[in-house]
Amino acid sequence: MLRKLIPLTVVIVCFSLVPLVTDNNFFQNLVITVLIFATFATAWNIVGGLTGLFSLGHGALFAIGAYGAVLLNRQVEIPVLLAIPLAGLGAVLVALLLGLISLRLSGHYFALATLAFGAIGVVLLSNFSAVTGGDEGISIPFTTDPWGLVFEGTLPYLYLNLGVYVVTVLIVIALVRSKWGFRMRAIREDETTARSMGVPIFRTKMFAVSLSGFLSSIAGSMFAYYTLYITPANTASVNSSLEPALMSIIGGMGGIFGPLVGAILITLLEQQIITVIGAVIPGFANFIYGALLILCIILAPKGLLGFIDRFKPKKRKAKPTQNDDAPTNEKELESA
Repeated sequence: MLRKLIPLTVVIVCFSLVPLVTDNNFFQNLVITVLIFATFATAWNIVGGLTGLFSLGHGALFAIGAYGAVLLNRQVEIPVLLAIPLAGLGAVLVALLLGLISLRLSGHYFALATLAFGAIGVVLLSNFSAVTGGDEGISIPFTTDPWGLVFEGTLPYLYLNLGVYVVTVLIVIALVRSKWGFRMRAIREDETTARSMGVPIFRTKMFAVSLSGFLSSIAGSMFAYYTLYITPANTASVNSSLEPALMSIIGGMGGIFGPLVGAILITLLEQQIITVIGAVIPGFANFIYGALLILCIILAPKGLLGFIDRFKPKKRKAKPTQNDDAPTNEKELESA
C-alpha cells in the first residue's frame, strides 16, 4: 500500500506546484485537461486493464455524467454538487444494463457490442434535440458560482480536478488490494481457470463495469463544468471512447499510474498537432494515434511504465505473504 501512496504523493505535489511554477493560463488549462482525462482513463482501466474487458463504449458513460449533471441542474434545479453523483448513479444503471446485454460475450465480440452502445448514445443525444440541444449541444452560462463549479480563474479547476483524480486513484488502489481486485485479475489472466476455482465471473464483471461507469460519469461532469460546452461530438463520439483506452494502453494498462502517463502524452501530443499542423491535414491526429498505438504494441506491449520497468535492477523475490496483491494459491483465490 505504502509503495503506491509514495508516487501518488509525488503526483499531488507536482501538480499542486504548477501555479507556483507558471501563471500561464494556456499551460494550466492543459494540466486541467490532463487531470480530467487521467481520471477518465483510470476509470476505464478498471474494466480494460484490471478485468481484461476491452470496452469501446465508455464515451456514452462519460456523456451521461456530462449531460446528466447539466440537465438535472438546469431542468430539475437540483444543485450541481448533488446532480453530479445522481448522474453517476444513472451511469451505473446504464452500465449494468450494458453488462446484462454484453458481458456474456468475450474478446472482440464484447468490444463490438460496447462500440455499438457508444454509437447508440451519439444517436440519442443528436436526435433528442429538445432536451440535449442536438448536434449543437448545451452551453452552460458563465456565472461565477463556486457551488455550481463555475469559477472565474483556472486555479480552482486545477485543484478540484486534482482532488477528483486523487480520490479515483485511491479507490483503485483499495480495489486492487481487495477481494474484488483479486477476482478481476484472475478473470483477466484466465477466465476458465478462475471459474473453475470458484470466482463469480459474471458478478465480478458487473461490479467492474458499474464502478468504472460511475467514475467515468464523474469525469464527464468535471469536463462539462470546465469547458462549459458539451456536444455529442466531444462527449460520446467514438474518439471519446477510444481516448481513455489509448491512454491506458500507451501508459501501461492494468497499472495504477499508467493512465496518467498516457493522458499526459496524448494530451500534449494532441495539442502539439493542433498548434503545428492545425486542420491542414484532416485525420492526421488519428493517423498519429494509430501509429503510436502500433509502436507501443510492438515495442512496449505493457505500456511505457512497463517498458521502463525492464531497465530497473531485478529484486530478489521474497516469499509470498497474505498481504501480497495477487492470490498465491487456490485456497486464497477461492476465499477471494
